[in-house]
Amino acid sequence: MVRVHYSWIIAFAGMLGVLVGLGFARFGYTPILEPMREGLGLSYTHMGLIASANFLGYVSFSMLGGYLASKYGGRRVAIYSLLLIGATMILTGLVRSFADAVVARFLTGVGSAGVNVSFLGLVSSWFGKTRRGLATGIMNAGSSMGIIIVGIIIPLIILNFQDGWRVGWFFLGAAGIVIAAVSYTLVRDKPEELGLKPVGAEKEERRELSLGMVYRSKTLLRLGLVYILFGFSYIIFATFYSAHIILLGYSIELAGGFWALVGVLSIFSGPFWGTVSDRIGRNYGLATVYTLLGISFIIFGFSKGVMGLTVASLIAGITIFSIPTIVQAFCGDLVGTRAASAAIGFVTVFFGIGQMVGPGVGGYLADLTGSFMAPLTLAGIAAIMGGLFSLFLKHK
Repeated sequence: MVRVHYSWIIAFAGMLGVLVGLGFARFGYTPILEPMREGLGLSYTHMGLIASANFLGYVSFSMLGGYLASKYGGRRVAIYSLLLIGATMILTGLVRSFADAVVARFLTGVGSAGVNVSFLGLVSSWFGKTRRGLATGIMNAGSSMGIIIVGIIIPLIILNFQDGWRVGWFFLGAAGIVIAAVSYTLVRDKPEELGLKPVGAEKEERRELSLGMVYRSKTLLRLGLVYILFGFSYIIFATFYSAHIILLGYSIELAGGFWALVGVLSIFSGPFWGTVSDRIGRNYGLATVYTLLGISFIIFGFSKGVMGLTVASLIAGITIFSIPTIVQAFCGDLVGTRAASAAIGFVTVFFGIGQMVGPGVGGYLADLTGSFMAPLTLAGIAAIMGGLFSLFLKHK
């Protein structure tokens, strides 16, 4: 009988955590946005600002969450963060005004940051460098699973319940609390707690930075600056994906189906491109996927027919979650196991700044022009710039 190393159980638990922390908490907003906007009587600018509040919460806790996870253990931070996400998504279903929604989504963002930096930091403790990209990709596949689930379930809930967008948030919040209980049962901070060694760590890894040095690393700073462009570009695409399709005259069911297609394909994007970056280098891997992603955003913005929307969704699906995978693995390569969560939290601040700015800019441009062509084109240009700048990162 083949025994599964507990490292892979950690990867599975991390995938469930990311499913809630990003897949539900962030991407659940995409299919809910339009009916929520109509229910609250808000504009696209308002909805963009609500999304930005979520990302402000994410930014505000990313560095602190990473520091706490590195100092006190990722398990504790992850569980408390999952509980916060579950509670605040339920609260989002109860909001009555723009201000209420801003507060609820801000707090959800705080929880999302805690989940992301703690679980992804555990990868460096449980996996050596030769398996780190693959393991990070498996965890990030939780985002993809979340897109599939919300793309299928949320439109059904909206169509079959009065104030269905509220019921959708209740469903997502309850799921978050369940996954917190699962994480409490499965997650451990270090393989040594179970008398194990990390997978793929046959050779001793030399690089091990102290927590203080993490925040003074020039390479991490440059990586963070590149990461801003992903946060800015992809969140415009993700936030207004369904709204763009609906504005073109298609149904919410079709928009949800397309979003689920992106999710299905993106399950494989993290593990595949993470493994590629294990072999060719993190910088070349980043340059490749940034460029492909930027092209897909531009095609999506200019497309009015099903064929163009399909092509853009296919390209986006096979690349969209590979960038966080590669960046997070890069962090582990640079600083070692003990400070990995802190490094991920540090670069995530830059990522979060891009996310915080993107929806507001995208929503404003959509209100100004009456379509999503301009914001999606801007997103594509930003992503392609990210690919260019990635080539100048130090190859590890």
